[in-house]
Amino acid sequence: MKGLLSKKLLLLLALVTVIMIIAACSNETSSEEELEDAEIEIVVNNYGRNFPSGMDENTNPYLEYIEENTGIDVTVQVPPAEGYMERLNVLMASNDLPDLIYSPDATWFVNYVNQNALTPLTDIVEEHGKNLKKLIPDEAWQAVTVDGEVYAIPHILQEKGSEIVYVRQDWLDELGLEQPTTLDEYVNVLKEFKEKKNNSGFIMTDALGRISPILGAFGIQRNQWVERDGELVYSSTTPEMKEALAFLAEMYQDGILDREFPSNNLTVLGEKVANDRAGLFTAAWWDTRGPILTNQQNNPDAEWTSLEYPIGPDGHSGTVASAFVRGYNAVPVTSENAVAVVKYLDFIVSDGFRDIFLGFEDDIWSMEDGVATTDFEKHNEHLYRQMYTTVEPLDPETTKIRLDSLGLEFNLFDNVTKIGEHAMASEYTGPPTRASGQYGGQLKSMEDEIFATIIAGNNSIDEFDKFVDRWYKEGGQEWTDEVNEWYKNQ
Repeated sequence: MKGLLSKKLLLLLALVTVIMIIAACSNETSSEEELEDAEIEIVVNNYGRNFPSGMDENTNPYLEYIEENTGIDVTVQVPPAEGYMERLNVLMASNDLPDLIYSPDATWFVNYVNQNALTPLTDIVEEHGKNLKKLIPDEAWQAVTVDGEVYAIPHILQEKGSEIVYVRQDWLDELGLEQPTTLDEYVNVLKEFKEKKNNSGFIMTDALGRISPILGAFGIQRNQWVERDGELVYSSTTPEMKEALAFLAEMYQDGILDREFPSNNLTVLGEKVANDRAGLFTAAWWDTRGPILTNQQNNPDAEWTSLEYPIGPDGHSGTVASAFVRGYNAVPVTSENAVAVVKYLDFIVSDGFRDIFLGFEDDIWSMEDGVATTDFEKHNEHLYRQMYTTVEPLDPETTKIRLDSLGLEFNLFDNVTKIGEHAMASEYTGPPTRASGQYGGQLKSMEDEIFATIIAGNNSIDEFDKFVDRWYKEGGQEWTDEVNEWYKNQ
């Protein structure tokens, strides 16, 4: 009798186990089918790029590639590049929100986190974003984590910075000058160029652009947080910044810093470089394919070479590091498709990245004798594809392929490598704080204006101390307190 009961019990247990397995499989299949049928609407910036005839943001081979590999039906909105952020704010105020919004603006991100308008993504990323977690560094996740919760998928920048000094080597040779290494030697070269070659001097752009190597010679950069006596302070309020501004004001007074800087946008800078109006300037790493190339086409005798960053009086040198996080992939709280959004981005950052970012191999680019070459006509025709790469892995190999394929003669990978070796980064890597969103914009405008007047000699260097007092009183103290609250918990 006992044997019979044991057999019945075993059969019952086996039946229950089978039922549970079938139920589990059914649930898993149901979950997969639900994701396969998912539809998401995304808003991204195409930066004004054109589409080939018959194509648009919703009809092209790259979006088809994404949909085929994820099983997700993706509808794309592309607001105008000019006014993109204004359009995002209008969108957030509407009753018809998409499932994914890409914003390049940290202030936008923190403001909508503060309004509880964005979906917490921590658990969803943990379960459905294995590649996102693996391929995006921890530092980037810190920048989108507020009160322990992830509120966006970060878009990282592959290059650690952008500014590198280039000089007219043919001018140095003609004048019998050595390549400068110290700040004083830089000044001497600029004086010789100004006197003998009648150029514009060192070109600073409006909003104080392209001066980071000069600031680096004083051991400081703008718009960063640096440690002083165990606490973080805003770099633009430090004594080192005051020294750097006094030096720039002296350059301006001596006529070796371009006096037209308030009207020097990047287009004007490019024109001056292209037309022999600059002999030493802070280039972007890609300028060898831009104004430097144009200058060499205009003047076959022009020869450009990169310099070592100038060494300042205390032995400092360097260039500004770019913000590691360049954008935010956020899911509005109204969306019911956060899982599908994370799965979509998980594909973009992993299996889909190289094909979308570089273009399809053997179509847009190919490897020949171990070197990547690009079909520039097709590359430019299908450049729109990069609007989908709103997430990127830290991938030096793909970066090298991309840069080398644009022409080894432009030294793009060498430029990026050199910048990375000298990049000066902020010591604050946390998320944008509440005060930064509230006060950051107006504080930066005040800084730009006062620094420009000091450099141009319209205000004495003593105005810097008044600026520091105002900065702290007009929101900077709150910002500093929030930054240090994060810092003490690291």
